[in-house]
Amino acid sequence: MSPAVFDSGGQAADVYLLKGNDKIRLNVFGEPDMSREVQLTVTGEASLPLIGSVKLGGLSLLDAEAKITELYKGDYLISPQVSVNLMNAADEQVMVMGAVLKPGPVTIPANTSLDLVSAINTVGGLAPHAYPERIEVVSGDKSQFYDFEKVTLAGTNPVVLKHGDIVNVATNPYVNKHVTILGEVEMAGQLIFPRTGELDIETAIGMAKGLTEEADPERITLKRAGKIYSGALSTQARAKVMPGDIITVPKSRFVDKYITMLGEVAKPGQVEFPIDGRLDLLTAVSLAGGFDRLANKKKVTVSRQTAGGTQVVEFDVTDMEEGKIKLHYLMPGDSVNVPVRRF
Repeated sequence: MSPAVFDSGGQAADVYLLKGNDKIRLNVFGEPDMSREVQLTVTGEASLPLIGSVKLGGLSLLDAEAKITELYKGDYLISPQVSVNLMNAADEQVMVMGAVLKPGPVTIPANTSLDLVSAINTVGGLAPHAYPERIEVVSGDKSQFYDFEKVTLAGTNPVVLKHGDIVNVATNPYVNKHVTILGEVEMAGQLIFPRTGELDIETAIGMAKGLTEEADPERITLKRAGKIYSGALSTQARAKVMPGDIITVPKSRFVDKYITMLGEVAKPGQVEFPIDGRLDLLTAVSLAGGFDRLANKKKVTVSRQTAGGTQVVEFDVTDMEEGKIKLHYLMPGDSVNVPVRRF
Protein backbone atom coordinates (compact mmCIF):
# COMPACT_ATOMS: atom_id res chain seq x y z
CA MET A 1 0.00 0.00 0.00
CA SER A 2 1.00 3.64 -0.48
CA PRO A 3 0.45 6.63 1.85
CA ALA A 4 -2.91 8.39 1.70
CA VAL A 5 -3.96 9.83 -1.67
CA PHE A 6 -6.68 12.52 -1.70
CA ASP A 7 -9.41 12.88 -4.30
CA SER A 8 -10.64 16.24 -5.67
CA GLY A 9 -12.91 16.72 -2.64
CA GLY A 10 -10.02 16.46 -0.23
CA GLN A 11 -11.14 13.07 1.22
CA ALA A 12 -8.72 10.23 1.70
CA ALA A 13 -9.19 7.70 -1.10
CA ASP A 14 -6.72 5.14 0.26
CA VAL A 15 -5.74 5.56 3.91
CA TYR A 16 -2.54 3.68 4.75
CA LEU A 17 -2.57 1.70 7.98
CA LEU A 18 0.72 1.05 9.73
CA LYS A 19 1.85 -2.54 10.07
CA GLY A 20 4.69 -4.59 11.52
CA ASN A 21 8.22 -3.76 10.27
CA ASP A 22 7.19 -0.38 8.80
CA LYS A 23 9.75 2.40 9.33
CA ILE A 24 8.40 5.80 10.42
CA ARG A 25 9.86 9.24 11.17
CA LEU A 26 8.75 10.82 14.45
CA ASN A 27 9.09 14.61 14.64
CA VAL A 28 8.38 16.44 17.89
CA PHE A 29 8.41 20.24 17.30
CA GLY A 30 10.93 22.00 19.54
CA GLU A 31 12.33 18.68 20.84
CA PRO A 32 15.07 17.61 18.39
CA ASP A 33 16.40 14.95 20.78
CA MET A 34 13.05 13.17 20.63
CA SER A 35 12.77 13.20 16.85
CA ARG A 36 14.00 10.02 15.22
CA GLU A 37 13.36 7.16 12.80
CA VAL A 38 11.71 4.12 14.35
CA GLN A 39 11.03 0.67 12.92
CA LEU A 40 7.91 -1.04 14.17
CA THR A 41 8.23 -4.53 15.55
CA VAL A 42 6.64 -7.52 13.84
CA THR A 43 3.63 -7.03 16.11
CA GLY A 44 3.32 -3.31 15.17
CA GLU A 45 4.82 -1.68 18.26
CA ALA A 46 7.16 1.34 18.26
CA SER A 47 9.68 2.18 20.98
CA LEU A 48 9.41 5.97 21.56
CA PRO A 49 11.32 8.37 23.83
CA LEU A 50 10.00 8.70 27.38
CA ILE A 51 6.82 6.69 26.82
CA GLY A 52 8.41 3.41 25.69
CA SER A 53 6.54 0.84 23.63
CA VAL A 54 3.41 2.05 21.85
CA LYS A 55 1.11 -0.06 19.67
CA LEU A 56 0.79 1.72 16.30
CA GLY A 57 0.01 -1.24 14.03
CA GLY A 58 -3.41 -0.88 12.43
CA LEU A 59 -3.50 2.92 12.85
CA SER A 60 -3.42 5.53 10.11
CA LEU A 61 -0.60 8.10 10.25
CA LEU A 62 -3.03 10.74 11.56
CA ASP A 63 -4.33 8.38 14.24
CA ALA A 64 -0.77 7.48 15.21
CA GLU A 65 0.04 11.23 15.59
CA ALA A 66 -3.04 11.74 17.77
CA LYS A 67 -2.21 8.76 19.98
CA ILE A 68 1.41 9.84 20.50
CA THR A 69 0.39 13.44 21.13
CA GLU A 70 -2.04 12.34 23.83
CA LEU A 71 0.60 10.16 25.51
CA TYR A 72 3.12 13.03 25.62
CA LYS A 73 0.60 15.63 26.75
CA GLY A 74 0.67 16.67 30.41
CA ASP A 75 3.22 14.39 32.01
CA TYR A 76 6.00 14.97 29.49
CA LEU A 77 5.24 17.99 27.25
CA ILE A 78 2.91 20.94 27.81
CA SER A 79 1.62 21.33 24.27
CA PRO A 80 3.29 18.70 22.08
CA GLN A 81 3.22 19.03 18.31
CA VAL A 82 3.87 15.65 16.77
CA SER A 83 4.10 14.46 13.19
CA VAL A 84 4.49 10.88 11.95
CA ASN A 85 5.71 10.16 8.43
CA LEU A 86 6.08 6.83 6.68
CA MET A 87 9.69 6.32 5.62
CA ASN A 88 9.46 2.77 4.33
CA ALA A 89 6.47 0.46 4.02
CA ALA A 90 7.43 -3.11 4.91
CA ASP A 91 6.44 -5.94 2.63
CA GLU A 92 3.07 -7.46 3.44
CA GLN A 93 3.64 -10.92 4.85
CA VAL A 94 2.01 -13.93 6.38
CA MET A 95 3.74 -16.35 8.74
CA VAL A 96 3.70 -20.08 7.99
CA MET A 97 4.58 -22.18 11.00
CA GLY A 98 4.51 -25.77 12.23
CA ALA A 99 4.95 -28.93 10.20
CA VAL A 100 6.23 -27.47 6.92
CA LEU A 101 9.69 -27.95 5.42
CA LYS A 102 10.91 -24.34 5.80
CA PRO A 103 8.73 -22.45 8.30
CA GLY A 104 8.94 -18.67 8.18
CA PRO A 105 7.47 -15.51 6.67
CA VAL A 106 6.00 -15.45 3.17
CA THR A 107 5.72 -12.15 1.29
CA ILE A 108 2.46 -11.32 -0.39
CA PRO A 109 3.39 -10.33 -3.96
CA ALA A 110 2.77 -6.67 -4.79
CA ASN A 111 -0.56 -5.87 -6.46
CA THR A 112 -1.83 -9.44 -6.14
CA SER A 113 -3.00 -11.93 -3.51
CA LEU A 114 -1.67 -14.99 -1.73
CA ASP A 115 -3.75 -18.09 -1.01
CA LEU A 116 -3.21 -20.80 1.57
CA VAL A 117 -1.96 -23.48 -0.82
CA SER A 118 0.55 -21.11 -2.44
CA ALA A 119 1.84 -19.98 0.95
CA ILE A 120 2.47 -23.57 2.05
CA ASN A 121 4.12 -24.46 -1.27
CA THR A 122 6.37 -21.40 -0.93
CA VAL A 123 7.84 -22.77 2.29
CA GLY A 124 8.58 -26.15 0.68
CA GLY A 125 5.27 -27.85 1.30
CA LEU A 126 4.05 -30.01 4.14
CA ALA A 127 6.61 -31.88 6.23
CA PRO A 128 6.33 -35.70 6.49
CA HIS A 129 5.03 -35.35 10.04
CA ALA A 130 2.30 -32.86 9.07
CA TYR A 131 -1.36 -33.36 9.88
CA PRO A 132 -2.88 -32.03 6.64
CA GLU A 133 -6.45 -32.38 7.91
CA ARG A 134 -5.83 -29.69 10.53
CA ILE A 135 -4.30 -26.49 9.17
CA GLU A 136 -5.13 -23.41 11.21
CA VAL A 137 -5.32 -19.88 9.82
CA VAL A 138 -5.26 -17.18 12.48
CA SER A 139 -6.45 -13.81 11.22
CA GLY A 140 -6.63 -11.16 13.90
CA ASP A 141 -8.67 -12.61 16.75
CA LYS A 142 -10.32 -15.23 14.53
CA SER A 143 -9.17 -18.76 13.83
CA GLN A 144 -10.34 -21.30 11.26
CA PHE A 145 -9.21 -24.82 10.36
CA TYR A 146 -8.82 -26.29 6.89
CA ASP A 147 -8.17 -29.70 5.33
CA PHE A 148 -5.27 -29.31 2.89
CA GLU A 149 -6.55 -32.03 0.57
CA LYS A 150 -9.95 -30.38 0.32
CA VAL A 151 -8.63 -26.87 -0.39
CA THR A 152 -6.48 -28.26 -3.21
CA LEU A 153 -9.41 -29.86 -5.03
CA ALA A 154 -10.16 -28.46 -8.47
CA GLY A 155 -12.95 -25.92 -8.41
CA THR A 156 -12.53 -25.11 -4.71
CA ASN A 157 -12.45 -21.40 -3.88
CA PRO A 158 -8.95 -20.43 -2.69
CA VAL A 159 -8.41 -19.43 0.93
CA VAL A 160 -7.00 -15.91 0.45
CA LEU A 161 -4.61 -14.71 3.15
CA LYS A 162 -3.96 -11.17 4.23
CA HIS A 163 -1.10 -9.36 5.89
CA GLY A 164 -0.44 -10.56 9.42
CA ASP A 165 -2.23 -13.87 9.06
CA ILE A 166 -0.59 -16.86 10.72
CA VAL A 167 -0.77 -20.31 9.14
CA ASN A 168 -0.07 -23.12 11.59
CA VAL A 169 0.23 -26.66 10.23
CA ALA A 170 -0.37 -29.13 13.04
CA THR A 171 1.83 -32.15 13.69
CA ASN A 172 0.21 -35.51 13.03
CA PRO A 173 -0.81 -36.87 16.45
CA TYR A 174 0.29 -40.37 15.43
CA VAL A 175 3.89 -39.43 14.58
CA ASN A 176 6.39 -41.32 16.77
CA LYS A 177 3.59 -43.45 18.21
CA HIS A 178 3.90 -47.21 18.53
CA VAL A 179 1.99 -50.37 19.32
CA THR A 180 3.68 -53.44 20.81
CA ILE A 181 2.99 -57.00 19.68
CA LEU A 182 4.31 -59.92 21.71
CA GLY A 183 4.24 -63.70 21.64
CA GLU A 184 3.71 -65.98 18.69
CA VAL A 185 4.31 -63.67 15.72
CA GLU A 186 7.26 -63.82 13.36
CA MET A 187 8.59 -60.35 14.31
CA ALA A 188 7.56 -59.48 17.85
CA GLY A 189 8.31 -55.98 19.17
CA GLN A 190 7.28 -52.39 18.56
CA LEU A 191 5.40 -51.42 15.41
CA ILE A 192 5.29 -47.87 14.08
CA PHE A 193 1.71 -46.66 14.28
CA PRO A 194 0.29 -45.68 10.86
CA ARG A 195 0.01 -41.91 10.37
CA THR A 196 -3.53 -42.42 9.12
CA GLY A 197 -4.48 -43.35 12.68
CA GLU A 198 -6.16 -46.51 11.42
CA LEU A 199 -4.94 -49.89 12.67
CA ASP A 200 -6.74 -53.12 13.55
CA ILE A 201 -5.53 -56.36 15.11
CA GLU A 202 -5.34 -58.31 11.86
CA THR A 203 -3.29 -55.57 10.18
CA ALA A 204 -0.96 -55.32 13.19
CA ILE A 205 -0.33 -59.08 13.02
CA GLY A 206 0.37 -58.70 9.31
CA MET A 207 2.89 -55.92 10.06
CA ALA A 208 4.58 -58.39 12.45
CA LYS A 209 4.91 -60.85 9.53
CA GLY A 210 2.06 -63.08 10.67
CA LEU A 211 1.49 -65.80 13.25
CA THR A 212 3.97 -68.57 14.04
CA GLU A 213 2.99 -72.21 13.64
CA GLU A 214 2.51 -72.51 17.41
CA ALA A 215 0.23 -69.46 17.79
CA ASP A 216 -3.23 -69.73 19.31
CA PRO A 217 -5.31 -67.21 17.33
CA GLU A 218 -8.33 -67.91 19.52
CA ARG A 219 -6.82 -66.39 22.68
CA ILE A 220 -5.34 -63.06 21.58
CA THR A 221 -5.24 -60.34 24.24
CA LEU A 222 -5.04 -56.56 23.96
CA LYS A 223 -3.86 -54.45 26.89
CA ARG A 224 -4.89 -50.78 26.99
CA ALA A 225 -4.54 -48.36 29.90
CA GLY A 226 -4.21 -51.18 32.40
CA LYS A 227 -7.22 -53.11 31.12
CA ILE A 228 -6.97 -56.41 29.25
CA TYR A 229 -9.37 -57.46 26.51
CA SER A 230 -9.34 -60.94 24.93
CA GLY A 231 -10.89 -62.62 21.96
CA ALA A 232 -10.41 -64.82 18.93
CA LEU A 233 -8.80 -63.47 15.78
CA SER A 234 -11.69 -64.92 13.81
CA THR A 235 -14.11 -62.52 15.54
CA GLN A 236 -11.82 -59.61 16.54
CA ALA A 237 -9.76 -59.17 13.36
CA ARG A 238 -11.11 -55.67 12.76
CA ALA A 239 -10.95 -54.55 16.39
CA LYS A 240 -9.35 -51.10 16.50
CA VAL A 241 -5.84 -50.74 17.93
CA MET A 242 -4.67 -47.50 19.58
CA PRO A 243 -1.15 -46.12 20.17
CA GLY A 244 0.39 -47.66 23.27
CA ASP A 245 -1.66 -50.85 23.06
CA ILE A 246 0.05 -54.18 23.72
CA ILE A 247 -1.14 -57.15 21.67
CA THR A 248 -0.16 -60.61 22.89
CA VAL A 249 -0.56 -63.76 20.80
CA PRO A 250 -0.11 -66.77 23.14
CA LYS A 251 1.35 -70.11 22.28
CA SER A 252 -1.26 -72.79 21.69
CA ARG A 253 -1.97 -74.76 24.86
CA PHE A 254 -1.84 -77.87 22.66
CA VAL A 255 1.85 -77.47 21.83
CA ASP A 256 3.80 -80.57 22.94
CA LYS A 257 0.58 -82.40 23.78
CA TYR A 258 -0.11 -85.96 22.67
CA ILE A 259 -2.50 -88.86 22.64
CA THR A 260 -1.41 -92.49 22.74
CA MET A 261 -2.45 -95.01 20.10
CA LEU A 262 -2.31 -98.65 21.19
CA GLY A 263 -3.13 -101.97 19.57
CA GLU A 264 -3.85 -102.77 15.97
CA VAL A 265 -2.72 -99.65 14.11
CA ALA A 266 0.18 -99.33 11.69
CA LYS A 267 2.22 -96.99 13.94
CA PRO A 268 1.28 -97.39 17.59
CA GLY A 269 2.67 -94.86 20.05
CA GLN A 270 2.30 -91.15 20.64
CA VAL A 271 0.42 -88.92 18.16
CA GLU A 272 1.08 -85.19 18.38
CA PHE A 273 -2.02 -83.17 19.15
CA PRO A 274 -2.93 -80.54 16.51
CA ILE A 275 -2.18 -76.89 17.42
CA ASP A 276 -5.80 -75.90 16.83
CA GLY A 277 -6.94 -78.34 19.50
CA ARG A 278 -9.27 -80.36 17.28
CA LEU A 279 -8.57 -84.07 16.87
CA ASP A 280 -11.26 -86.66 16.27
CA LEU A 281 -10.92 -90.41 16.63
CA LEU A 282 -10.89 -91.17 12.88
CA THR A 283 -8.20 -88.56 12.23
CA ALA A 284 -6.12 -89.94 15.11
CA VAL A 285 -6.27 -93.43 13.58
CA SER A 286 -5.23 -91.98 10.23
CA LEU A 287 -2.25 -90.17 11.85
CA ALA A 288 -1.22 -93.52 13.32
CA GLY A 289 -1.07 -95.03 9.85
CA GLY A 290 -4.56 -96.49 9.81
CA PHE A 291 -6.00 -99.75 11.11
CA ASP A 292 -3.99 -102.97 10.93
CA ARG A 293 -5.64 -105.85 9.03
CA LEU A 294 -6.46 -107.62 12.32
CA ALA A 295 -8.06 -104.54 13.95
CA ASN A 296 -11.46 -104.88 15.58
CA LYS A 297 -13.10 -101.60 14.60
CA LYS A 298 -16.24 -102.36 16.57
CA LYS A 299 -14.52 -102.42 19.97
CA VAL A 300 -12.23 -99.35 19.90
CA THR A 301 -11.90 -97.80 23.36
CA VAL A 302 -10.87 -94.31 24.47
CA SER A 303 -9.45 -93.94 28.00
CA ARG A 304 -9.35 -90.54 29.71
CA GLN A 305 -8.03 -89.59 33.13
CA THR A 306 -10.56 -87.52 35.07
CA ALA A 307 -10.80 -86.24 38.63
CA GLY A 308 -12.92 -89.27 39.43
CA GLY A 309 -10.51 -91.77 37.90
CA THR A 310 -10.07 -93.40 34.50
CA GLN A 311 -13.05 -93.10 32.16
CA VAL A 312 -13.28 -95.69 29.35
CA VAL A 313 -15.71 -95.31 26.41
CA GLU A 314 -16.16 -97.89 23.65
CA PHE A 315 -16.95 -96.98 20.03
CA ASP A 316 -17.94 -98.85 16.89
CA VAL A 317 -15.66 -97.02 14.48
CA THR A 318 -17.33 -98.72 11.53
CA ASP A 319 -20.55 -96.85 12.37
CA MET A 320 -18.54 -93.66 12.79
CA GLU A 321 -16.96 -94.09 9.35
CA GLU A 322 -20.40 -94.58 7.82
CA GLY A 323 -21.79 -91.49 9.56
CA LYS A 324 -24.22 -93.43 11.69
CA ILE A 325 -22.78 -91.93 14.86
CA LYS A 326 -21.06 -88.59 15.46
CA LEU A 327 -17.34 -88.09 15.44
CA HIS A 328 -15.72 -88.34 18.84
CA TYR A 329 -13.19 -85.63 19.67
CA LEU A 330 -10.17 -86.50 21.77
CA MET A 331 -8.31 -84.54 24.43
CA PRO A 332 -4.58 -84.42 25.12
CA GLY A 333 -3.56 -87.40 27.26
CA ASP A 334 -6.27 -89.70 25.92
CA SER A 335 -5.33 -93.28 25.09
CA VAL A 336 -6.95 -95.06 22.15
CA ASN A 337 -6.84 -98.85 22.11
CA VAL A 338 -7.70 -100.85 18.99
CA PRO A 339 -8.11 -104.51 19.95
CA VAL A 340 -7.33 -107.50 17.76
CA ARG A 341 -10.20 -109.02 15.88
CA ARG A 342 -11.15 -112.48 17.06
CA PHE A 343 -12.35 -114.98 14.50
